[in-house]
Amino acid sequence: MKMTKEHFNELKEKIEHRFSADTQGLLNPEKYESGDFTWNYPVKDLQKRYCFDVLYMSVPASWVCRELYPYLNDDHIFTALKAICPKVTKKY
Repeated sequence: MKMTKEHFNELKEKIEHRFSADTQGLLNPEKYESGDFTWNYPVKDLQKRYCFDVLYMSVPASWVCRELYPYLNDDHIFTALKAICPKVTKKY
């Protein structure tokens, strides 16, 4: 993984905090698996969509741009997100 341990741990902490505060179930993996999420038009890669939705609901885009994109690309970030987020399987 190309992401630094510091950034990975910070990202994991922010995502775990967001999951624990998700009282409306917006990040519920079962909702994504059944297609019950905003802008659910045909999605090629549901896992990627889910992971990046979790990312941008958990941390400000400015943090991602300032801290991660200077040395990472989407593939590197996705690798880290897959290690943090639950796995989802398209069932719709």
